Amino acid sequence: MMCDVGLPCVYDPGQCTAPANVKPRLFTIMLLHCWQREYDKRPYKKFQFRRLDFEERIGRRYHCIRDFRIIVNFLLRRSLLEVSIWSVVVSNWDAKLLQEFALSLIRVWKIELKLMQLPTEFFVMLRLNAAKMEVVELSLEGTPLSDQNVRMLREFLLVNKTLHTLNVSHCSLTQYNFALIADGVHKSGVRSLNASRLLGLKLSLDTEKMASIIGSLLMQNHLVVLTLQHCEFTAQDMQPISEYLYGSKCALRELNLASNLIAADGTLFLMRGIAQGGGLELLDISCNSIGTHGGEWIAMYLSSCRMLQHLYLNYNDIGESGINLILLTIKKESKMKRLNLYGNSFDSRSAMIVRRLLDAEVLFHEEIDISYTYDEALQDYRIVPWR
Repeated sequence: MMCDVGLPCVYDPGQCTAPANVKPRLFTIMLLHCWQREYDKRPYKKFQFRRLDFEERIGRRYHCIRDFRIIVNFLLRRSLLEVSIWSVVVSNWDAKLLQEFALSLIRVWKIELKLMQLPTEFFVMLRLNAAKMEVVELSLEGTPLSDQNVRMLREFLLVNKTLHTLNVSHCSLTQYNFALIADGVHKSGVRSLNASRLLGLKLSLDTEKMASIIGSLLMQNHLVVLTLQHCEFTAQDMQPISEYLYGSKCALRELNLASNLIAADGTLFLMRGIAQGGGLELLDISCNSIGTHGGEWIAMYLSSCRMLQHLYLNYNDIGESGINLILLTIKKESKMKRLNLYGNSFDSRSAMIVRRLLDAEVLFHEEIDISYTYDEALQDYRIVPWR
C-alpha cells in the first residue's frame, strides 16, 4: 500500500479500534438551572430552550415525552417573565403533561414557541386559561397552524385582555383562515401584528382580498405595528393601506412590507399617504423592485413625512440618480435615525453627497448603512457598506 507521496504506508485500517461509545449526559432540572445562568442574568426570569443546542450538548436525540417533562417541571418551579422554546415537538400522548405545560405559561409575560409542532389540544388548553393568562407578547413564528388551531387561537384572542403583540409569521396561514386571525385581532387589544408569509393554499394568493382585510383591520383596530413580508402584495394592494395612512386618526407607527412586489406605483401610494397623514415613524420596503422611478417618488415626498425616522430601501434596483435625489433631501434638521440604502446603485456623486452629510454631521455613521472611501484605482470617491 502506497501513500499519496509514493512512500510505503504502514497504516492498516483493519487494526483501528472502534471509538468508545460516549455515554450521554443526564438531563435534569439542575442542568437547566446551570444553563440558564449561562445566558441569563439575575434574577433569572428569562428561560430559553433550543433543541439543536440541547442535542449538541447532551449528545443524543431529544425525547418528546421524557425530556419535555423535565422542561415542564422546571417551568412549574420557577417564576418566569419570558419563556422561549425552539424546534420542540409537543406530543398529545400525555394529556396531564400537556395541561401542566399550559399552566406553566399562565404568569409569563412573553411567550415564544418558534418552529414548534403543537397539537390542537394545546391551543384548547390555551383557550381555557385565556382569562387568567398575563401574556403580553405571543410569538408562534414558524409553527404550523391548522384550521382548528387558528379557530382556538381566535377564541383565545377574544377572551384574553393582556395580549399586545402577536407574531404568526411563517405559520402556514392561508387566505382562508387568515380572516379568523384578523377578526380575533380586531376584537382584541392587540396593537402589534406580524403575519408575514401568507399562503394561497391550492390557489395563488388573492392579494386583493388580503389587502382588503388588512385595510379593514387597520381602520377598526388601531394597530401600531404591522409586518407583512413575503406576501406577494402588488402596487394596487397598497391603496387600502395608503387610504388609512391619509387619515388624521391613523395610529400606525411602524409598517414593514419588505420582500413584496409593490414596485414604483405602490411606493407612490405609500409615500403620498405618509406625507399627508404624517404619523408613520418606520417604513421598510426593502426588496420590492421599486426601481429608480420609485426612488424619485420617495425623494419627492420624503421631506413632507414629518415623523418618518426609519426608512429601509435595501435591494430595490434604485439607480444612481434616484439614490442621489433621496440623499439630497436629507437636511440639517432631519429627524432621520436610520436610513438603509445598500444593495442599490451608486456613483461617485453618491459618495460625495454621503461624504458631505457625514462630515457636516447631518447624518452619523450609526444612522446610515453606507459610507465612502477614496479609490486610488478610480481616482475618485466611491460608496462602501457600513455595518
